[in-house]
Amino acid sequence: MTLRRNRHPPRPIAWLLLGLGLLHPSHPARSAMAQGAKPAVHVFLQLDAKSSVVEKTLQQHLPQLGIVVFGRFRDFEEGLTTGRPDAVLSIRAVLEQRGKAPSLQGNRGGQSAEPYVLASVNQPLEGSLAGKTIGVVDLLGRDGTQTFLNGLLKATDVKIKRVAKIEDLLPLLEFSAADGIVLPRSMLSRLLERTRLVIKTKELPGGPVGLPAVAVLNPAVRDVIVRCFQELDAPSKRLLGIDSWSVQ
Repeated sequence: MTLRRNRHPPRPIAWLLLGLGLLHPSHPARSAMAQGAKPAVHVFLQLDAKSSVVEKTLQQHLPQLGIVVFGRFRDFEEGLTTGRPDAVLSIRAVLEQRGKAPSLQGNRGGQSAEPYVLASVNQPLEGSLAGKTIGVVDLLGRDGTQTFLNGLLKATDVKIKRVAKIEDLLPLLEFSAADGIVLPRSMLSRLLERTRLVIKTKELPGGPVGLPAVAVLNPAVRDVIVRCFQELDAPSKRLLGIDSWSVQ
């Protein structure tokens, strides 16, 4: 007879490992202890703020929910498997890649999507982008991000340079590691504040891109999650890059 090995240690052992700091942060035991019986919400967004700050803010203002914020795609992807969240907050493209329909759509200025731009040094990247290297935040994994970028640029012959976080984009231009970078237009002003380079941009033909949205994965807690996010305070919504929610 073949014994099936448990994927995770038994709960008492897991609790002991967690107390000793030896358990991986994404293990379900961590979420269970940190969140109690609260509905678990995983957050993955490219924001101009540290993940720890976003997590602390959302935990403070959404006390009925267990919030875990991921700064990197690979951690977010692993968390979906091991953490089994009740809901996910991310941009619409990330949700759609997984076949998840938003329950709440974030809006800004009455719009549910925003333009993305292609930024480069000294002059805009005009004409063919064949052979150009373009930097972008890894939102969807290698293949998914390549497809996402191709759609924004309306080109299929570009080389992609993926980075983990939004703050990693600027060094690509400063060290000539990329011919251009792609980012939301709303983040452009902060980029310009941080460099002496002359940055030129052009809006991408494949935009706009959907703003952050909440997909509820567990119907049993849908009403609780929707209500909590609808009651989120204005500063916290601004931190997420939106100013209102619409129920889908």
